[in-house]
Amino acid sequence: MKFKFVKLILFLALGSCARQDYVKTDATLGKVVVYRNGVAYFERRAQLQGHELKLSVPLDKVDDFLKSLTVRDAKTGKSLPISFPRKGTQSGNLVDMIVRLPEAASNDVILTYITDSPAWKPSYRVVIADNDKVQLEGWAIVDNTSGENWKDVLVGVGSSSALSFRYDLWSIRDVHRQTLANESQFAVAPPQGESVYGNESAGGEAAVISEFSDADINMPSTHPGSLAGLEVDAGSDYSMDEQPIAMTTGVESSRAPARDPRPSREELQKAKAEAEKKNHERTVMQQQYEKNQRQVKQLADQLKSGKHDIIIEGYAATDESDKDARALDRANVLRNQLIQEGVAPAQVNVRSGGAKDGRPAGVRLIVDQAGGNAQDPNETRDAAPVGESHFQSATPMSVGEGASVMVSIVKQGTEGEMVYLYDSESSRGNKRFAFKAVRFENPTDNTLESGPVTVYGDSRFVGEGLTDPIPPHSMAMVPFALDRQIVIDRDDSDRDQISKLVTLQRGVLTTEVQHVKTTKLKIKNRLRTPATVYVRHTVLKGWNLLGAPEKLERLGEAHVFPVQLSAGESKELVIEEATPMTKTLDLRARPTMDIVQAYLSGRDANKEFAGRMEELVELHRSMADRQDHIDSLRERLADYRVRMDELHVQVVSLKVVRGGGSLLTHLQTKMKDISERVQAATIELVEQQESLMLDRIRFQDAVAELSLKPASA
Repeated sequence: MKFKFVKLILFLALGSCARQDYVKTDATLGKVVVYRNGVAYFERRAQLQGHELKLSVPLDKVDDFLKSLTVRDAKTGKSLPISFPRKGTQSGNLVDMIVRLPEAASNDVILTYITDSPAWKPSYRVVIADNDKVQLEGWAIVDNTSGENWKDVLVGVGSSSALSFRYDLWSIRDVHRQTLANESQFAVAPPQGESVYGNESAGGEAAVISEFSDADINMPSTHPGSLAGLEVDAGSDYSMDEQPIAMTTGVESSRAPARDPRPSREELQKAKAEAEKKNHERTVMQQQYEKNQRQVKQLADQLKSGKHDIIIEGYAATDESDKDARALDRANVLRNQLIQEGVAPAQVNVRSGGAKDGRPAGVRLIVDQAGGNAQDPNETRDAAPVGESHFQSATPMSVGEGASVMVSIVKQGTEGEMVYLYDSESSRGNKRFAFKAVRFENPTDNTLESGPVTVYGDSRFVGEGLTDPIPPHSMAMVPFALDRQIVIDRDDSDRDQISKLVTLQRGVLTTEVQHVKTTKLKIKNRLRTPATVYVRHTVLKGWNLLGAPEKLERLGEAHVFPVQLSAGESKELVIEEATPMTKTLDLRARPTMDIVQAYLSGRDANKEFAGRMEELVELHRSMADRQDHIDSLRERLADYRVRMDELHVQVVSLKVVRGGGSLLTHLQTKMKDISERVQAATIELVEQQESLMLDRIRFQDAVAELSLKPASA
């Protein structure tokens, strides 16, 4: 019993020392406005007996209090000067203030100040009607953690772009001034020299993100350094010194002597070893290629999430000629690959590092200190708007300390409808199906803050979504369900269009190309009713929209294209965008010739280049046709071999069977006929290969002679 008594005394003692978290005064609290940036506005009114007002302010809130305190005459609205003592004011965690007003001031005053407060939280309800109208309701959840009860108070909420911070105004600040003296100096040292160029990072070293050696960079098939780029036979993998083996089927070839078709053991072993070696080399190359692709994709994901501008600095080997051109070429190859992986072109720049002793050929990626952030907050094009809003309860309310209240911020009918939104870009988007969504207008003059949206229709729950901030009188689109009724088949492709010739030396063409990215969407409506589908598509910085439907809207930074579909209808939507790239092309590669032919057919083609390329293009087309014919002959010969093997087995079997003479004679006649066809096809194949070899030599010689100076481009 004695223990309980002591415990009760201790509890009362601790309770009497309880921390006070609010401004204590006789002034009546009349209004509270809570903001989203962590502060609340308090307005109090007092009828003074004299010209003094007593206040007790928590020590941790006194700076905010002094920073924002205003005292106004309630009748005139004029601000009044005040004074307060400094000595003996602090008691525990409280600062006691006696605010003195001028003698001539009215005794009816209004005090306003701000102090820290939890941010309010928005929540919305959307009720869908059948007449293209929606009922929009918005509520603000306000938490009273001020430490005092709010009784009959007008409660409001607001948001703005205004900054809020802490600043020490309570402490006395002494300024220590420097003591100066007259000093005579016989000699004065000159000022220290400084570089006019700032260091790229602390310590003078560039902030390196990653490095790639030549082996880490996959050269495209059109590049001179690519294995595919070295194929000058219009895409064939057939070696120039390879000769076909004439099939021996009992009829000798006129172009090759008859021989035993069965290879020797040594030939089989040698062929097997060579095949295994080639397969191993091919496997190693494929593994390296896939590793490089993964590395580029990981780097692209890192850059897209970081949003920093970067510089790709290329390096040449010390024994390479035209070092700057080779260094820039490596940097451009990697830049192009990053762009194809979704990095914004404006985020990636290139420069040449030349050739340096001790540094192998390759590239390194460094942070662009001058460029800064690709998503510059000062650029209004990319920045989401920060709106202002202010909502207040129409009638006073009471909110106990530690309780919360829901304040109505909007309840109004507005334009709206049920639609579908195809969003394949967001982290929670879907590339196959469109989301069911509600589209409505913010009917107020205030920005509606980001928050959850509950959708109702016909007295039932339909779904939930989350909205971004909605500016005044702007349309919002909130997806809330994935019913798989709108199906999208997506086809992404890209191509290059030469826009300018830079240089051409010995068949290596340096060009500026427009890299065109095409997105084709086939949209299918499975519903038995019409539907409107909005397709969201973001054009990254550095890309230009070339072709798309004329009718569009903006949803944040993205374009939104509406598509009207009847019941069961399908439509195709095509979006094209382009970005400039610098590429080095090998004229011997078949994909390069396709790009060149497209360029030559345009009106802006360089006349000097077109004149020199006309014969080459025709020769390359002839080589491609000849190669197709050779491939057809090989397929035919392969079919003949299979049939000859079948007939050979049948003939051997019939020789040991009685009564099969007539059938044996028939099969032998067939073997002779196929043998003659093999002979004719083999002769034609050899002739075609010889002609193709001559065409190749002529093509390579003509390519080596080609040159084009930058001045004539």
